[in-house]
Amino acid sequence: MALEVPGEPDAGDKESFKIGDRWFKPNYHAHIVFDWMNHDTGKSCKLNDNDMMEIQTSASEILEMERGQSKAETGKEHLERNDFILEKQKSELRNLDAVMRYKEYQVKCAEQEVQEAESITQALRDEALQKEKQSEMLDKAISDKRSKLNKEKGNQLLGAVADWATGKSKALKGDIEDLKFDLAEAHETIAEERKRTQAETAKLEAYKKTVAQQMESAVRNATLKKDDEINNLKDRISWRDKMLGIFTKILMQSNGTFRKAVDSIINFAKDTYRSIFSREEAKTIKSVMEAFGKNKEDYRAIGTFLVFTADKKENLSNSEYCKAVREVDDVAIGRYEQAQKRGNSLKL
Repeated sequence: MALEVPGEPDAGDKESFKIGDRWFKPNYHAHIVFDWMNHDTGKSCKLNDNDMMEIQTSASEILEMERGQSKAETGKEHLERNDFILEKQKSELRNLDAVMRYKEYQVKCAEQEVQEAESITQALRDEALQKEKQSEMLDKAISDKRSKLNKEKGNQLLGAVADWATGKSKALKGDIEDLKFDLAEAHETIAEERKRTQAETAKLEAYKKTVAQQMESAVRNATLKKDDEINNLKDRISWRDKMLGIFTKILMQSNGTFRKAVDSIINFAKDTYRSIFSREEAKTIKSVMEAFGKNKEDYRAIGTFLVFTADKKENLSNSEYCKAVREVDDVAIGRYEQAQKRGNSLKL
């Protein structure tokens, strides 16, 4: 993969290369995939941005590669894997397009050379025609002079003039022969230039066809890969929904508190006159969260699962679902306990 660089590279840069009037530099980089799941517990290790930056720095030092700039320095957001692949393919296609434009530029230069050769040939042709006209005029002048001299000076003087004129005529004819030779060479040069131009044009057409095939293949492969990932994701979602349904059914049958919490959410969501849970409802929901979780993050996840179960059981409307999610989240983060500690009464 190569990246376009602005302006000309440094004098010591031996890697950059030029296509047309644009400079490109190879982008050498590496990718490492880490398995950060704890296979004993089945949970993933929690890494923040600083942890990820330290891993990337260590990897660049071990591989003796230049460390890339972080998004905190560049201000750019990192792309998702599939988007990165598509962006990389687009970049490669742009580079192929640059090469193709350079090939078109070469063909255009060759065509200009052919036009210049044809112009020179036409000039030689015109000069040859002019010489031929001069020769004809001289032959006519010789004939006229011979007739005149025959009348005025006699045969001796006529012979001397005729010899001079004949020599001049031979010289002009020699020039004409030279011009014809130059003209033949010009025709040969034009033929060779046309042949070379046709070869370059054929190469360009083949290259265009190859680029089009590569573009079509890249798009087709990316589409197939995306379709496969979507199908795999659908299968995983279907499997997850099935397992959640089984797990929910088990909890509803075996855990009375869980069942009571779900019923409390359904009753609250469908009651158009209430905007908050009662003390008893909030206490029941919080007890389920504390039974299965350890912190607020766990409580919120369990609250989401409770609302999900209530929706599966009673098929809540959009407004009822949003109302339940909002209040269950307040229970998870402790707003109901804060109101009770302040001694505030809960309004129904």
